[in-house]
Amino acid sequence: MADADEQQLFAEACLHGLRARLRDDIDSLDGYLPPHIAELARKGAGVLEVPQPAIA
Repeated sequence: MADADEQQLFAEACLHGLRARLRDDIDSLDGYLPPHIAELARKGAGVLEVPQPAIA
C-alpha cells in the first residue's frame, strides 16, 4: 500500500510541475506544495525543458 501512496504522490508532483511549466511559473510551487512534493514537481518540470531526440 505504501508503494501506491508514493506513486500517487509522484504522479501528483509531475502534474503540478507540468502545470507550472506550462504557466512558466515554477516558483509558485513553493507557495502551495509541501517542500518534498515541490522538489519532485520541479524535477518533473525540469525534464520538460530538455529536448528529447525524436524516435524514428
